[in-house]
Amino acid sequence: MEQNKKDGFFVVLFAVLQSYLIYIFVLHQLQGILADYNGHTYVYIPMYTGGTWVEGWRTISYCLWHMTVLALNKVLRLPMNVSAAYTACLYSVFTYFVLYWMIQKVTAAAGRREEPLKASLIAFGMCFAQGLYCFWLDAGGRFLGLYSMNPLHNPTQMCVNGFSLVCLCLVWDIWKRQKDQGYQGIFFNMEKGLGRYYIFLSVMLFLTVLAKPTFAEMFIPGVAFVMLGEWIARVRKKDGSAAPYFRQCLNMLLCALPALCYMVLQFTLYFILGGSYGSEGTLVITKFLEVWRIYSENPGLSILLGMAFPLFILLINGGYFVKDDIGRLALMCYAVGFLEAALLGESTVLSYGDFIWPMMSAMLVVWVAAVLRLLVLERTQADTGLKRNLLHAAWGLFFLHVLCGFLYFQDMMQEI
Repeated sequence: MEQNKKDGFFVVLFAVLQSYLIYIFVLHQLQGILADYNGHTYVYIPMYTGGTWVEGWRTISYCLWHMTVLALNKVLRLPMNVSAAYTACLYSVFTYFVLYWMIQKVTAAAGRREEPLKASLIAFGMCFAQGLYCFWLDAGGRFLGLYSMNPLHNPTQMCVNGFSLVCLCLVWDIWKRQKDQGYQGIFFNMEKGLGRYYIFLSVMLFLTVLAKPTFAEMFIPGVAFVMLGEWIARVRKKDGSAAPYFRQCLNMLLCALPALCYMVLQFTLYFILGGSYGSEGTLVITKFLEVWRIYSENPGLSILLGMAFPLFILLINGGYFVKDDIGRLALMCYAVGFLEAALLGESTVLSYGDFIWPMMSAMLVVWVAAVLRLLVLERTQADTGLKRNLLHAAWGLFFLHVLCGFLYFQDMMQEI
């Protein structure tokens, strides 16, 4: 009992520390006229309250963050700036707890549950990690250029992360259950069938789109391409498994339909009816990496610095990303997100990089897959000195990313 209290203390301690950091960060960001938090709080939210709710929704249809701020402001009578800060803390800590839960579930399935202190530290670090920034290289800035799974300055992208991770866990368990009826689940209890989890996935996907469509824009195609490849492989085997698997593909498509329908509506509002900036921009296909090159003279180096840790895991354990369902899904999501970033833009505001955001959501999927794989490798393949040293090097690289995250945080706190 005493040990459980001690373990719980570390979990809560890092949650409180994260809340404090996000709270002071948001209050600081709200002071900047050009800061995203200022715009979403003092420009977009009044569009819901100044006229009709429909007018506000038409302007900013990915409104989960904004509705949460309004609820705290109107129901609890909190000041608008405090409501914005508390909302950011809520979604940030939600992401932290989902990450902690994933770490504990995966490590338990691998044979030994992670110590709560280490699990809390890793989950906390994952919420702040940034690319390896070197100012003397032509790779762009800490954010613009390297890009990040943690754009701390953007409330809607940070809002979507926790829901995104739940979707990843659901797909992980659903896929394994589809292939093995005896599979009981890593994250969820699969013994009673998939029906309830199809519904749960549908709800979670819809919430990601309500928060910001960037995750679904790459995740739904990523899942579809992996399942399409699996189906084609079954067709070629001619063992009779293709037909039942095709029905499973249709079940997954049904899960995505609410999110897809809302995304079509958002696309119509944004690109046909003017968008949140009141512009008349249209979706365009750009030259390869044209948008990225606005901010980085060397996008390849930017990718290497922004994704150094997962690329190292890919180097030392590439088989996981080729043979395992989630490894393949992570790479496919990044491929889809990268192609969207490399080839798509908005004609009148190309520099906004609207289609780089899906790639940043894909970075989260790859990073999580890499961290979880590293934890499993510690339990299954650390049997020689060389392997242990490689795993230690991987953790060193991970925490170097976290250090860069806090340097980024410090830089942002000195701006405005």
